Order: sequence, then structure tokens, then C-alpha cells
Amino acid sequence: MRLSLSRFAAGLAVFALAGAASAQSSQPKIQLGKYESALKLMDQGQCDKAREMLFPNGKMAQGDEVAISDIGDCYLGAAKKIQDPAEAQKTRETGAGWILRAADIGIREAQATAVKLYLDDKIFVADPYEAGKWYLIWQNNRSQMQLGQVEFDPNLSKQLNAFGNDVWAEAKARAAAWRPTALKSDSAP
Repeated sequence: MRLSLSRFAAGLAVFALAGAASAQSSQPKIQLGKYESALKLMDQGQCDKAREMLFPNGKMAQGDEVAISDIGDCYLGAAKKIQDPAEAQKTRETGAGWILRAADIGIREAQATAVKLYLDDKIFVADPYEAGKWYLIWQNNRSQMQLGQVEFDPNLSKQLNAFGNDVWAEAKARAAAWRPTALKSDSAP
């Protein structure tokens, strides 16, 4: 009796596994949305394909703000892997254009990246006034209230702390004069 009972239990287990496999194969596969598909392309360094997927014909719409920053980050990351210095610089400049556009729209992460871009002297001539301006804008960005306090990059903070009063006075004036730009459905940077 014991042997037949164990065979019966084994048969039930095989039947249950077959049924589960059959149920899984009949369920529809989850399809990635446009943004998720573009993020996958960005992870692979295919920035141009992701840009075209997100902004066909260069047209943008409300809600695309974070994607603009993500595209900029993609180009900046891709530039690190390019061997040809001229091509790498062109890719960094493309990324910087997207980042500055996102920063001007009010995307906090892009504003932090703008600080770095104005300090690292790879894309722009180092400009402590602009770096300070973007830091102050980042610091006062209202999304911080929604997303919670995020620590600023400690290495960049050290550079910012080395600025004198004259730099901070000009940075404060520039930050006070800055107004976010509205996203327009026009061509991309």
C-alpha cells in the first residue's frame, strides 16, 4: 500500500507541475511600455535609439521632463566608453545639452548634474558661478519636499565649499534671476 500511495503522490506532483507550466504558457507576456523600452536601450548605451523612441521627430510633451534628463545621462555615460576623443567630446556635449534642458525645466537630478558639468572642465570651461547657481537651484527645488532630502555629492560639495564670498554672491544673484522654462513640444536639444 505504501508503494502505490507514493506513486500516486508522485503522479499528482507531476500533474500539478504540468498544469502550472500549462497555465504559465497560456498567460499573456507582459510587454514593456515605451519608456521602459527606452530605459532598456539606454542601459545598453543606445542613446540615439532611445531618443527616437521617446521623442519621435524631436517632439516632446508634458510628462517627458525626466526622460530628457535620462537621455542626457545616457549620452554622458556613453561618452565614457568611446575611444575616439573627438567623438567622445561630441557625445558629452550632446548629453550636456539634454541635461541643461532638463535642469532648466526644473528636474532636480539634472540640476545636480549641471553643477558637476560646470565644475569638471570636460564639456564647459569650469565656471564656479554657474556651478554655484545650479547648486542653489538644486538645493531649493521644491521636489525635495516630495522626494525627501537627498545628500549632495560629497566630492562636489568640497569643491563648492572652496568658493569665496564673491563667487557665492554672484551665484545667488544668478539663482535668484533663474526661472524654470516650460516644456514646449518643439525639437529636442
